[in-house]
Amino acid sequence: MQRIATLIEHTGPLTFARFMELALYDEEHGYYMTRGHRPRSAPSPIGTDGGDFFTAPCLSPLLARCLVRQLVEIDEHLGHPAVFHLVEMGPGDGTLFRDMLRECEARHGSLLSRLSCVLVERSPVLQCRQRDMLSSWATRAGGIRWVDDVSGLAPGSLTGLLFSNELVDAFPVHRIRMERDGLRELYVTRRGGEFVEIAGAPSTPELASFLNDLGVGLPDGFTTEINLNAVRWMERVAGAVDRGVVITIDYGHTSRDYFAPERQRGTLMGYHRHTVSTNPYARVGEQDLTAHVNFSSLARAGERAGLTAMGLTNLTHFLMSLGIDEMIEDGGGESAMAGPAAQLLRHPGMGSTFKILVQRKGDDVPAVRGLRHRPFFESALTAVPEAAALRARA
Repeated sequence: MQRIATLIEHTGPLTFARFMELALYDEEHGYYMTRGHRPRSAPSPIGTDGGDFFTAPCLSPLLARCLVRQLVEIDEHLGHPAVFHLVEMGPGDGTLFRDMLRECEARHGSLLSRLSCVLVERSPVLQCRQRDMLSSWATRAGGIRWVDDVSGLAPGSLTGLLFSNELVDAFPVHRIRMERDGLRELYVTRRGGEFVEIAGAPSTPELASFLNDLGVGLPDGFTTEINLNAVRWMERVAGAVDRGVVITIDYGHTSRDYFAPERQRGTLMGYHRHTVSTNPYARVGEQDLTAHVNFSSLARAGERAGLTAMGLTNLTHFLMSLGIDEMIEDGGGESAMAGPAAQLLRHPGMGSTFKILVQRKGDDVPAVRGLRHRPFFESALTAVPEAAALRARA
């Protein structure tokens, strides 16, 4: 992308977080922000047909149906408030939200009539697709409200459920490497007409503080990502909630697994037409960039901002706890749902890679059905990685 090259020429090397921010969200050329090579008539970048990647909602409405079961239980715990806020952050093309509204309409009409729906979306391209997808719902009583950022939600204004699916992995990340003389940050510059990485002093003391807060000490040569944006996002989400639950669905790990030896080169990936790339400097602005989520850091950030971590599970256990097997049986077992269900539950695959972090604010929701069976308990979110005999060296 020429704008990034020009910026480097005038200001010097960029942090990878700044590079990723521009590659994904630049108003004129960013992957999520412009129609560019994806005009409105073209397939969405999300999906199995012509997209660059697909998400669980693309496969079937099963995730939506399970989430509505969880939604109904949360509503019961909260005492059926007159206004129940249902907020999706980063709704993609709107498929998941649409399928949840359809399920509410089919089975939970009373709840549907009390929903106040909010979608948090910064991309005008995706917001346009969401409006198309949800046009029939937006004109109903209550409608749907769009905001560009979580900061657009008034502090303490929400009672209900806030959730995201594959959002946090797309937040710009800093890249760091531990060297013999201490922590170094990886910057992006230009050399020979190409984007290349160089190591330098950390751009902010927050990077070392992030590792120290988690009790992480990295061995020499270990390269990884630090998502400071995710921490700030979680703090803003917590601030918007008065009473209710926050559910974060994404692929990622606890700190113990995130900083395990097998991830010593980090988790950064690019996606272009369902092809995975480990080169973030290819097709800049035309490929999606993601990094796995550190759920321990999200839990800690939420705790500091007033949220209580109720638990962590993986997608398989979450869906099984909410009765996905019953849904398949109700559909005849060998129905069209069976194939997508198998993909959602697959190990290794989406079923084990995707995790669900559940947090609450207030004591109204003592437990949630989705955590009934879980392979991780609260200690997994706070356990210090075995490699962390020493704290990170600044």
